[in-house]
Formats: sequence, structure tokens, C-alpha cells
Amino acid sequence: MKYDLVLLHAPSVYDFRKNSLLAGPISDVVPSSPVFEMYPIGLTSIADYLERFGLRVKIINIANRMLMSEKFDVEKKLKNIKTRAFGIDLHWLPHAHGSIELAKIVKKLHPDTPMIFGGLSATYYHKELIEYPFIDFVMRGDSTEKLMLLLMKKLELGNTHYADIPNLTWKKGSEIGYNPITYVPKDLDDIDVPGYRYTVRSVFKYRNFLDPLPYNG
Repeated sequence: MKYDLVLLHAPSVYDFRKNSLLAGPISDVVPSSPVFEMYPIGLTSIADYLERFGLRVKIINIANRMLMSEKFDVEKKLKNIKTRAFGIDLHWLPHAHGSIELAKIVKKLHPDTPMIFGGLSATYYHKELIEYPFIDFVMRGDSTEKLMLLLMKKLELGNTHYADIPNLTWKKGSEIGYNPITYVPKDLDDIDVPGYRYTVRSVFKYRNFLDPLPYNG
């Protein structure tokens, strides 16, 4: 199956299955493990919005798949995925290691497929992130559903430029651009935040129960 966008959620520390994690006090405030396998709700609103316009978007909770089974092979899972672009959330700062390491793996397997980062921490550190050779775009801001649709349309056209997409940090060859944050919506009335309703729908649509599970247990 060919997708337009595959959204991946990384563990806080990528190699947590090999090296034990010391759980700090911050892990007590979220209903998940110190791996922080619960993905931000914004992934579901982005996926829902893009699918309203006919795009095929899949969420894969890599962190949870790794947590559920020590035998889960991340590279084997990602190797045969066919998609126009990958997206990884770097919303919470504890994911700084896991998200970057996962992006590195994805780019090794799919060198010609664009890699998009987004989220609160990604917005703050966008200049540092775009310097990595395996990151092509950083979508900045709190509500990026409409902006992601603009970017996906550009990617569909192929060889094009990205200077007219608000909030976007982009890279094209050796050129890097930091488009200003001019899109700051006053309300979210036209954006549905489906929560995990989208997760339930995607189970039936893409016939996979384990990939979009929001958190372990």
C-alpha cells in the first residue's frame, strides 16, 4: 500500500531495550512509561485533516511497538513502507535522542523520501535540526494542519520551492530557508481534534491494530 504521509512516534531514548532507563519525576505526570510512548494528540488532528483532502496518512507508534515486544525489528518494519514523506514528532524534549536516531534510520532506508519534523521542541530548535543531513523540513507552530497540506501538495509536484509556506524551515540541496511564522490561527473552529477516534478508524482502514495504539497497557 502506498501512503502520502507516515507519521512516526519515537521512544524517548531509542536504544532503551539495550540500556536501562532511569525514570525521572517527569514520567509520573503522563499516563505512559518512561519511554514516553504516548504520541501527541496533534498527530491525529494532522492525519484527520489531510485525509479529509484525500491523502492517505498512517500513524505508527514505533515507541509502543518496541515496548510491547523485544523482538520487534524497527528497520524491518520501516524498510518496505512506500510513502511520499515521513513525519516525526519532537514535541516533548525527552524525545530528543529517540526522534533523531529514528530519523537517521528512516533516511538510511529511504534516502530519497523527505523527512519532516514538528512539535513544540522542534519549533524551538528548528535551526539545529535542519542541519542534520537526514532532516529535510521542520514545520513550526502550534497548529500546522493546513500548513502540512500545503507542504504535501508541494511534495506531490516534485521539484519545487518552499519559500511561500509559512512557519516552514526547509532545505533544498545546500540552500536552507527559515520562513517566518506568519500563520498563527486565532481559533481552531475548522480543525477537528479527533483524539483517538482517528486511531480507531485507522485500525479498520489500514487493517492494523498494533501500529496506532496510543500507549502501552
